[in-house]
Amino acid sequence: MIEQSVIDALIGNPSESLNVELKRWIDPSQPAGIEKIVKGVFALRNRNGGFFVVGFDDKSLAPDVANEPPNAKDLFHVDVIQGIISKYASDPFEIAIAWSERDGRQHPIIVAPSGVKVPVAAKRDLKDASRTAIRVGAIFFRSLASNGTPSTTEARPSDWAEIVEICFDNREADVGRFIRRHLSGMDASSLLKFLGQPTQPPPTLCDRALKLIDNGEARFQEAIKTRNLSAEEKQLLDQGFWSIGLVIDPVKAEAIPSQEFMERLGSSNPRYTGWPVWLDARLMSNAENRPKVIKDAFEYLIVSISDGFSNHIDFARLNPKGEFFLHRLLQDDGVPSRVTPGKVIDPILMILRVAEAMAVGIAFAKALGWRPDQTTLGFAFRWHKLKDRQLSAWANPFYDIMEGGTAHDDQVESCVQFSLDTPLSALPQFVDDATKRLFAAFEGATIPRRTIEDFVRRLLERKL
Repeated sequence: MIEQSVIDALIGNPSESLNVELKRWIDPSQPAGIEKIVKGVFALRNRNGGFFVVGFDDKSLAPDVANEPPNAKDLFHVDVIQGIISKYASDPFEIAIAWSERDGRQHPIIVAPSGVKVPVAAKRDLKDASRTAIRVGAIFFRSLASNGTPSTTEARPSDWAEIVEICFDNREADVGRFIRRHLSGMDASSLLKFLGQPTQPPPTLCDRALKLIDNGEARFQEAIKTRNLSAEEKQLLDQGFWSIGLVIDPVKAEAIPSQEFMERLGSSNPRYTGWPVWLDARLMSNAENRPKVIKDAFEYLIVSISDGFSNHIDFARLNPKGEFFLHRLLQDDGVPSRVTPGKVIDPILMILRVAEAMAVGIAFAKALGWRPDQTTLGFAFRWHKLKDRQLSAWANPFYDIMEGGTAHDDQVESCVQFSLDTPLSALPQFVDDATKRLFAAFEGATIPRRTIEDFVRRLLERKL
């Protein structure tokens, strides 16, 4: 149930992060191979899911051609790997095996699911000759070393707060679903009023986020002027786009752009989709697309024409003080082979992308050291070139989503804010708040909260 575009992106453009581990070719029938699988997959499970990518050097990121086995499909059959996991996991969980091709060679990815509620430990020892490779009771975790490099190790005292928080959030998701069933008729505003909380967020954080979008769009126009674009690339500039402004409060006034900052962003991005929000542009093959420090922030502009997949325009500014901007081509206008640009917006695609932006923002803030109980995130969203479009679930035609309705405004914006200690399971209400004005612009269209909850959950569980 993993989106194939995510798998293809992991193989086509591999990099390590908290949710992605790269390993050279290993033999799951030998103790050394079993050790690497158990440690890596358990660590990803305790990180709340991720991808164990086989057949790549984790330093050079190049395929490990020399050690490729002739019977990889047999060695990495799902029954073989599942057997290893079930044998050593204190709390067994179901894995999946996904495959993708690069340069004519197939590479397997072991997919560790999200939803961990109890830390997974080794329930038995693993011996490799006279060495104890894995000891009973060991708990493995993906964390950032002092220089921001992701690694798999036994959980250290400093890791336990995060492990407990991940497990608690997943348990809270179950409680949240139970509560929502009994509060189904009460919206977020009414619930806040019932609890005696202010129903409107303080305007300052939203104002800052919207101002960030204004400044980011101005920088985008300047950046475009410096690029020598082809005629086909210039045509993308006339398509629809949307903007994200994320402001983290309190600001880190003394922070300056550094390689460690970029390393932490690249490592902490959960990569829920094949072309993630605020992707790690350091890995782009075209040097023009890679980040540069401009006006005290990292900045990158990606213009990509693709025959087989989607076209892209991504312009981002990443400021370590706590400001993140993204200008992105509407996905609805990026695949002309499937839908005519400028005609529609798929509400499900937008629900997924807004949810991804929020989840990635949470991951960034935590990785950069903001304290969850003392930090607030403000997200502003602005959609451009909407006039005369219709709402249509073209990318998800099998779902019963109300369609029709024409937009008469050319631009819609919204803003939401929440505490950094907000669990991911609570994101659907904020996604709803962030997108309802967009959908309402299409002659009053609404998307049921249950639908939003379902798709956000599937995104976070990587089950699209």
